[in-house]
Amino acid sequence: MTILSLVRFEAIALSRRRGALMPLLILGVLVLLAFGARAIDTARAETERVAITQAERTRWLALPPQDAHGAAHWGIYAFKPAPALLPLDPGISDDVGQSVWLEAHRQDDMLYRPRQEASPLRRAAAVDPAGLILAFGPLALFLLAFTTVAETRERGILALALPNSREPTRLLRAKVLAIMLAAMLILVLPLALIAPIVAAASGLLTADIMLRVVLWTAVMSTFIAILSLVGVTVAAALRDPRRALGALFALWVVLSFVSPRLAIAGADRADPLPSTAAVRQEMLDQAPAYWSPESSAEHKRTVLARYGVTRNEDLPIGARGAELDLAERRSHEVFDRILGGLYTAIERQERDFAAFGVLSPAIAATALSATVAGTDFPQHRAFITSAEHYRRNLVNTMNDAVMHHVHNHSGMAPPDDIHLWSRVPAYRYDPPLLPLGFERAWPALIALLAWIIASALALRIVARRLTA
Repeated sequence: MTILSLVRFEAIALSRRRGALMPLLILGVLVLLAFGARAIDTARAETERVAITQAERTRWLALPPQDAHGAAHWGIYAFKPAPALLPLDPGISDDVGQSVWLEAHRQDDMLYRPRQEASPLRRAAAVDPAGLILAFGPLALFLLAFTTVAETRERGILALALPNSREPTRLLRAKVLAIMLAAMLILVLPLALIAPIVAAASGLLTADIMLRVVLWTAVMSTFIAILSLVGVTVAAALRDPRRALGALFALWVVLSFVSPRLAIAGADRADPLPSTAAVRQEMLDQAPAYWSPESSAEHKRTVLARYGVTRNEDLPIGARGAELDLAERRSHEVFDRILGGLYTAIERQERDFAAFGVLSPAIAATALSATVAGTDFPQHRAFITSAEHYRRNLVNTMNDAVMHHVHNHSGMAPPDDIHLWSRVPAYRYDPPLLPLGFERAWPALIALLAWIIASALALRIVARRLTA
């Protein structure tokens, strides 16, 4: 029989083993329910975000006439749009802030972490399609592989195939392909078809999103192929059904739960992060939001020296505005250096975690899934950077108004025209396109490819040594 005929035979046999397929079917239903729940929650949150963003813009434009720098302290909130494929794989989205307060002198922390804001019951029930596939997919596939191989032994089909040296390899390959196709049809294909429809309904479907869906499908399909190879290999290598089932169950625990936690601990040990409090205190020490008498005097000297004068009255611009602008731009360098170093360290941790994919394909698939879904840290950092650029533009615009609307030597600006507020455009964020994040995901991709090559070689070796 050709390999295609064997695959067709195994697929028909699988379709008749409803009991063996039941764990996979149940998981498929749970995956779809998780996607639906995530999509509904995301749509509701996006509706609220749009309404609040519009309200914030209205509030900013309705500020009463006042000193321009004072308006910069009124500030405004910037809200992060939900990634189009968040219902597929939320990545780090549940654990990072979704909005940030933008005001003068400070680069504030992100606010509203969904997991932190959720009730204990919602936290316990929080699941996502990618997480379910990565955690419980191995169990469902291992049970299916065990059932098919054990049945082949019991019916004597394996004994008939052994005299022909090529048949055991073909037979096992056919089982792998049949299991892989069944899992892809049940777990991956429905999501690959529904995700673009949901994105289109939200007005977010683009060529980039379609490419991400294709890549996510490829990552999960590769993960399923590895599990199918491993499951059939172990079930075929161990003749005792109890030993084979025990080995597969232990392998599921190690690959899905133990190894990822070891990888997290290893990445944290390789690149430890400073505490949030320590980072915030360093920023306050080097770029304080409020001036001391000494720093105020130093600012005045710097401004006077820059314009080659000795008195505020001789400055061509407002002294107060120039000092505010000087302090603000100095803080930018501090924020970029301190927070930039922190964010780079976090990205190194993600790269280290991806490198631990050699321990488990679940680790590699986890890293790649979040990257292609656009829910990893580089995407989050892109929003932080975008919001900070907007904040700096807002504050610089207000400080510029203070500098150039001088009516007396004190440097105080007069009440500003209401049209000044509209000079600051509404905040808009466009998520970066691929391949952002892939430079840190290469270790995961290499690990996933190594797993599938090693698994295929192991299956071939076991097939050659197979006994009934």
